[in-house]
Amino acid sequence: MYKVNGLTNYQRIHGQGLVNAQTLPQNASADGNEGPLQLSGTMGAVEVVVRANTALTIADTKTLTVKLQHRDGAAAFADLGTVVSLTATGGSGVVAADTELGRFALPSTVKADVKAVITTTDAAATGKIDVIPIYLPR
Repeated sequence: MYKVNGLTNYQRIHGQGLVNAQTLPQNASADGNEGPLQLSGTMGAVEVVVRANTALTIADTKTLTVKLQHRDGAAAFADLGTVVSLTATGGSGVVAADTELGRFALPSTVKADVKAVITTTDAAATGKIDVIPIYLPR
């Protein structure tokens, strides 16, 4: 894969994302800044990639979690799955820009709307992430 502005270029679905260069929340949760997206009917042909857009820093014993939620219509969002769950230990909370943190293949039963939720337990978390839906090669 080639790089654009120092970041690996993923072939986005219609140029869309669930999160684009969103600053990590500090000891809080935040919905993705580009969702929700309508991804039902893709019949399991889409996966979501989470990557560090800039360098990330999470203090030891603190966590970074990125999960996906989905819903139909105006219903409440329900958890679909966890893409990333990182608990920093021994310096593992320092992540370089463009590091892929996780992938999650959407099941064929995914509901209409999908969004990302980012959570940290670190009041001093820094950095930005992307959550990008891409087509799985068939």
